[in-house]
Amino acid sequence: MKKIVSLLMAVSLCAFALAGCGGGSETASYNLDDIVATVEKANPVSNSRDVDDNFIQLDMLLTPENIEEYAGKVSSDQSNSALIVAIKAVEGKASAVEEELNAYKTSISTGGLYAEFADMEAMAADARIVVKGDYLVMVVANTEGADYTEIDTALDEALK
Repeated sequence: MKKIVSLLMAVSLCAFALAGCGGGSETASYNLDDIVATVEKANPVSNSRDVDDNFIQLDMLLTPENIEEYAGKVSSDQSNSALIVAIKAVEGKASAVEEELNAYKTSISTGGLYAEFADMEAMAADARIVVKGDYLVMVVANTEGADYTEIDTALDEALK
């Protein structure tokens, strides 16, 4: 009888311990403006303008229904490739948004622009798309000396 009681108490103790751990399925929550600001320290966006609905839908061709919120900056200088976009996807839609970001990356890196824009295409070809849970960040380095090693470090810091 003592063995049965001891066994039941041990099993219940394990159950309580596991219940206290939570499911582990929770994902971190990030402030999108903070992500953009952190990355912008490594990748300054000259003559910047905020990414808006028109840019998201008409330039990047992202599906608005897949996006809960976003923040970002893009250079208004025609000769600068700088872009930082942070997105919180609707739950379960991160992979769809990632596919669309990859399609946008391909379109800007192989667009057949004039030779004077070859440096912009090269920066776009190396663009970073990072996914962490429902959060996605796309960064195209500026053509004014930004370094993807520093950008990668900033992305790691912003999404820790």
